Amino acid sequence: MKECTPADNREDTLKTKYNYVFYKVTQDYVQPYFFPLRKHAFVRVYERAFDGGRLLQKLFFLHWSNKLNSKIKLPLKRLWFKKICKQNFSNDKPCVYCFNGGKYLREAPELYSYIKKLNPENKVIVYMMDLIEKTVGTLDDIRGCTDAIITYDKGDAEKYGIYHFDGIFYGATTEVTQPETFENDAYFLGFAKDRLERIHRTYRKLSDAGLRCNFIICGTKPEDRIEGVGLHYQEPISYAANLENVKKSRCIVELMQSGSDAPTLRTQEAITYKRKLLTDHVTAAAQPYFNPAFMSTFAEPEHIDTAFAAAPIDYAAFDDRYDLSPDKLLRYFETLWSEKT
Repeated sequence: MKECTPADNREDTLKTKYNYVFYKVTQDYVQPYFFPLRKHAFVRVYERAFDGGRLLQKLFFLHWSNKLNSKIKLPLKRLWFKKICKQNFSNDKPCVYCFNGGKYLREAPELYSYIKKLNPENKVIVYMMDLIEKTVGTLDDIRGCTDAIITYDKGDAEKYGIYHFDGIFYGATTEVTQPETFENDAYFLGFAKDRLERIHRTYRKLSDAGLRCNFIICGTKPEDRIEGVGLHYQEPISYAANLENVKKSRCIVELMQSGSDAPTLRTQEAITYKRKLLTDHVTAAAQPYFNPAFMSTFAEPEHIDTAFAAAPIDYAAFDDRYDLSPDKLLRYFETLWSEKT
């Protein structure tokens, strides 16, 4: 897969004050958030940091490796700055450089000064796609070398005093189907983390109601596993394989990890691919994207509405009440400095 596919020269209906560059969109499950933005001529999206051949990418990966740099701080990262920052936009607008997770800024804080020297109007953003306590490093490592740190999670925003973007966004990467029959009634995919007991209770509730389950649980110890039809303890699957399972299932099951109060990929998948959602994210019911015609919340697994899960999908209920277009992220970024630009 190419690192970045610039858009063609057709006129863009979205007008912005900045060009945008997104870095470290590496994981396949993160790419649906950002890859759709490549349709814009003023956006570049990189899986790591730049386009380049396999050897060059390998050298870059090794030089910036978390494993190697945790043992010895490798020097001369400045040698990569031009490669990282040089873009070929057809306008002279300043750039917003958005670093997913902030890794490159943690390893080389002087990258911020380099970006500002290119154009003092350039902006640097760190976008947090996971709970901050689960990321490598601390915010103190990057506070002084960013113009804004943004999180999807409201609790983290309040706890750490950073920006909160509460709009969910996502782009389809495979066809949307509307079958009448399904291989599975309920589908779950995720790491056990701190919720294995809750995952098992959810499975039992659905299975005992006669629903066909496909629960793929990763990161478990053999002694913590239980037996059951449709229970699979295994290594993570690719995101493409996950989407094939979504298309084969009537309901997607979303179980929140402790400390999180923001919708996960499961919510975006349900809206985008027209599937029902069973979620223990109880505050979702107050959100603008929530549609009770195909979403049902539960505080405890024993409270799951199994009749809802078993009923046919009403595809007509999937209206346009909530726009998932990733363009909304760019519109939000544009407001951050609207009073200064």
